[in-house]
Amino acid sequence: MGRAEHPAPERSDLAPGFVAAMPQLLDPNFRRSVVLLLRHNDQGTFGLVINRPTEISVRALCESQGIAYRGGEELPMMFGGPVEVEKHLLVLHGEDPLPGLGTEDEIEVARGVRLVTALSGLAELAGRGARRFRCYAGYAGWAPGQLESELEEGAWVPLEADAGLVFDEHPENVWERALRRAGIDPITLVPGGAPS
Repeated sequence: MGRAEHPAPERSDLAPGFVAAMPQLLDPNFRRSVVLLLRHNDQGTFGLVINRPTEISVRALCESQGIAYRGGEELPMMFGGPVEVEKHLLVLHGEDPLPGLGTEDEIEVARGVRLVTALSGLAELAGRGARRFRCYAGYAGWAPGQLESELEEGAWVPLEADAGLVFDEHPENVWERALRRAGIDPITLVPGGAPS
């Protein structure tokens, strides 16, 4: 996997922030997902699904790249989204800024969350046994105006970004936790809208 070539995230009313999928969103890539939006502007939207672990471990990824790994066995690679899964590796971490990385390689995207686009950043985090980091294969992307349309249709609910959810050790609970923080009880949600 190569280094992602994305411009620095830009601030907007949605990014940085989360969008959580509503039950009527039928795309299996986004069912019960929470996406951290990294960039949202008139050229489109770019983000990472934060709660979809894969069966590949970060240890196996590091071994395939010749990177020493000193972290826990159980840390899974994450599915960042359906776009360029085989080509793009992105890393989010909640550590102090990494030494030796330039501003194009490490960007604070939300409070307590940094994006690393260089393999040297992954090597540093894996080598120190960091726990507050996640590796993502692929990313989620929307064409200009597409996410706004989906928001209007009720497919997503926007939420404030939260580093605690990004690095949650139980990603299977992140969707429910994110909605509850927004005052939404997931049990009351039904596909296709409210019952009549």
